[in-house]
Amino acid sequence: MNIKYHLSNGCSFSTKKRYLSCHQKLGELLKLQPTMNLAKGGRGNDRCVQTTIHWFLKNPERMKDTFVSIGWSSGHRWDYVHKLKTQELLDRGIKGYKHEVAKFDRQWASWRTWEQDWIARDKDCDIDASSAVRLYTNIITLQNFFKLHNIPYVMYWALTNDLPQEGDFDVLYKAVDQTHFMNFQASEHAQENIGIYNKMKNMLKVQVPNKDYVQSHFEFCAKKGWTKSRNDGHPDKRGHHGWAQLLCDFIQQNQLLPHD
Repeated sequence: MNIKYHLSNGCSFSTKKRYLSCHQKLGELLKLQPTMNLAKGGRGNDRCVQTTIHWFLKNPERMKDTFVSIGWSSGHRWDYVHKLKTQELLDRGIKGYKHEVAKFDRQWASWRTWEQDWIARDKDCDIDASSAVRLYTNIITLQNFFKLHNIPYVMYWALTNDLPQEGDFDVLYKAVDQTHFMNFQASEHAQENIGIYNKMKNMLKVQVPNKDYVQSHFEFCAKKGWTKSRNDGHPDKRGHHGWAQLLCDFIQQNQLLPHD
């Protein structure tokens, strides 16, 4: 299997950067062709799954020579297809639709759980359980697509999530192939760190209480102080490149990149 290319997807933690995002740096470390990126800031995981699968169905020849890296976003981002087509969005001067992303006819938008009053008013809606079921389904769906088509891949948490394991959730938890998912286990302060990320723009300094283990790219950068600014937890160059090295080490340790 001759792997030459690298495709990545995720949210703002995964978009291209002039100084190389973690995905771009990972492609460089793995000695693959420049990274093809499908990531979009502010988007969730439904979009990540659909655009990744859609891209391979449009480019089936890439199934045999492409490595994929996926940075999962928040399970509380809910994606929907935009009414306007890609060209209409571009004609309106809306930025952010470039390269591989712009090749899709339709684009996606998102809303977040805490922005919707109707959820709080609906006494029958368990929004946390709904989010967890959806996120498990997203992971397992994409994992199974990759395995079905023999596409090598790695997954990780871009943003912190806290997936339950009790009851029926245990079946879903055990279905996730953790040899392909770096730091799948939740961190000790996962729920607290989710809250920190959601309010980080209003904080004087973004910090997480992790002592050692970090679950997500966000926690890694916040713990080390490798962020864009004191109150913005998005990675700076050190945060992107440091996480890329951890990913590269994980890939090599688990032999996830085939060689001829």
